[in-house]
Amino acid sequence: MSLFLTCEDTTSLLSDYVDGNLSFWQTLKVKLHLLFCPSCQAVVLTLMALPALAAGLEEAPPAEAEAALEAALASISRHGETRAWPATPVPAEAENLLGTQPDLPLAILADAHQTVARGRRPEPGPYHLPRKILDRLPPEDQWNWVEGADGRRRVVLLQDPGAGQRLILAFSPSGARAKAHRHLGSESILILAGSMSDKGLALKPGDWVHHPTGSVHAPEIREQDCWCLVREEGGTRDATMLERLKLRFS
Repeated sequence: MSLFLTCEDTTSLLSDYVDGNLSFWQTLKVKLHLLFCPSCQAVVLTLMALPALAAGLEEAPPAEAEAALEAALASISRHGETRAWPATPVPAEAENLLGTQPDLPLAILADAHQTVARGRRPEPGPYHLPRKILDRLPPEDQWNWVEGADGRRRVVLLQDPGAGQRLILAFSPSGARAKAHRHLGSESILILAGSMSDKGLALKPGDWVHHPTGSVHAPEIREQDCWCLVREEGGTRDATMLERLKLRFS
């Protein structure tokens, strides 16, 4: 394995580098890269300043703090392009869930993934759900859609009343962006149609991304309207100001 990291490799490690969470060899590689890369040095300086900035924001009145945070986020440029989703069929964390007697929402999402990922193109129909999946769901006239002010909408298709896992069909128009939030339970997202950017990954039809409990993200729809099938459990809470700032470099 090479001792020299690319800027993309380095920026993905910088948050843990600043927090002191890297191994000895990872730290050595990052330090070596930083010796010759002013751009990544600037990112490190920004990350090191985040705790003090967040503390100052939390002491400010809510309206002023929110305005200052948005200005700070606007001034921080993204480093590197979005990356294509790896050519692995199912994320490892989701594979582990599937191997331990999966709940019905997760099992249905896995079946949908087999069809969509095989074709790598949207299924026909208004919701882009495979026919074999529609046949396992309640009739469409029983779906209770929840509309959002920004054009997003979602419907809970199935819910386990005991464990609380939910299967959700969601639509987001181009330009929509979710608020940064932390998951109190895990979430799996399968892209049915369109595209989504999530934590630096460019997701297309057939891609399945899994967010474990405690993860923070803010997915956005940049180019095309997006339909996705979501299996989630637990709730979410808004990310803290420091989490929102650090998310820019995750």
